[in-house]
Amino acid sequence: MANLSIIGAGAWGSALSIALSNNFDTIYLHTYTQEEADTPQTKHPALSVDYADNVKLTFDLSLIQKSQSVLIAVPSYGFSATLESIKPLLKPKQPVAWATKGFDTNRQCFLHESFEAIVGDHASCVISGPSFAFEVASQKPTAVTVASKDKTTRDYWAKALHTDTLRAYTNTDIIGVEVGGSVKNILAIAAGIASGLGYGANTQAAIITRGLAEMIRLGRSLGAEEKTFNGLSGLGDLVLTCSDDLSRNRRFGKELANNQTVEQALNNVGATVEGLNTLELILSIAEKSKVELPICEQVYQVVQGKITPTDAVNHLMSREQVGE
Repeated sequence: MANLSIIGAGAWGSALSIALSNNFDTIYLHTYTQEEADTPQTKHPALSVDYADNVKLTFDLSLIQKSQSVLIAVPSYGFSATLESIKPLLKPKQPVAWATKGFDTNRQCFLHESFEAIVGDHASCVISGPSFAFEVASQKPTAVTVASKDKTTRDYWAKALHTDTLRAYTNTDIIGVEVGGSVKNILAIAAGIASGLGYGANTQAAIITRGLAEMIRLGRSLGAEEKTFNGLSGLGDLVLTCSDDLSRNRRFGKELANNQTVEQALNNVGATVEGLNTLELILSIAEKSKVELPICEQVYQVVQGKITPTDAVNHLMSREQVGE
């Protein structure tokens, strides 16, 4: 075994450190501040499971040089800054992956494009799929996707993520995996709005099904493979985030349906809402690609305060009839 550096000690990074603790000698869990690293804690406040003895909270990024591999688990808005920080410390051919979902809103591009622009020609991998942090930390059986153009890198991370309760499937379609991991968050906001308005399972099923169609249209326009969206990082993650209140994006949508402002809803959720962070960028990409995303567009209108959640549902139901 060897050491692993996980950049980001939030709920997701902490959950991964717990789940992978038996696969590495030491896991360095890198915090955002020195104060976090210095504060005694046995677990992340959002999780119910203690850190393993070999998980070490640290603010010292130089420990990356003592690690066999690096796993990034920061919010999408902090992705490029994180890459800038770790670039000087990376060793040649050191496996790097990210479990961050969304687009890089700072650089207005895919996360893998940010990686290539900042780090350069260095084997990398994206990890995505239906995976709530709480359930991963609690050892609930979970399956994810690891995507990379490089077979050695794919195989490394598939093996590194393999435990008794965690299984990784490999994929080469990086764009498809990243589109799925981003668009599903916006659709989960829509599902939350519908739930908050008191609509039932029929509405939820419609949002998931028609939302998947939006995801596929956007992905195909960007060069993704359609079959990717029928897998874990597409349909799997979409169903999860639209159907369960462990989803921050779904909870955010429910808050909006209860007449909360965006600021109030974010405060009540108390965590990063990736769908809100990437909403405007995704719609901009769709417009340039001449792709219609009616559900995502109505979510945008709601968060901008231009229409009410009820108006959004009524608009979607009154659209001109089209073939499925």
